[in-house]
Amino acid sequence: MTDTVIDRYIGLSDRAVHDASALEELLDLFAPDTIVRIGPESVRGREAIAAFYRTHFAAFAESRHYWNTTVLEDGTLRADWAAASRMADGRLMTVAGVEHAQLDGDGLIADLRNDFTRLPG
Repeated sequence: MTDTVIDRYIGLSDRAVHDASALEELLDLFAPDTIVRIGPESVRGREAIAAFYRTHFAAFAESRHYWNTTVLEDGTLRADWAAASRMADGRLMTVAGVEHAQLDGDGLIADLRNDFTRLPG
């Protein structure tokens, strides 16, 4: 297993469902003007990203991700992932996708894009 910023991001995602300190750690992985493209709309900047993830994680009771990370030749991090979750209303859900993260000069996520390979359901 690799230990890149995207590995830390995905690992913290599971903890952030029920641990506010994990959400803060996750937010610290982003550059100040990062753009996050997950789902139909993009969000940019720390406040918008924080609001997005607070709303996103509130929908879950628990979650578990599995992933493999590859560092591409241009330095982009690619994570092929799948997750199983129990939603806050008790429903079970699975989802999968591919995350692409471009980093800034400080090693923080400057651009994060997800392409779903299995839509949530």
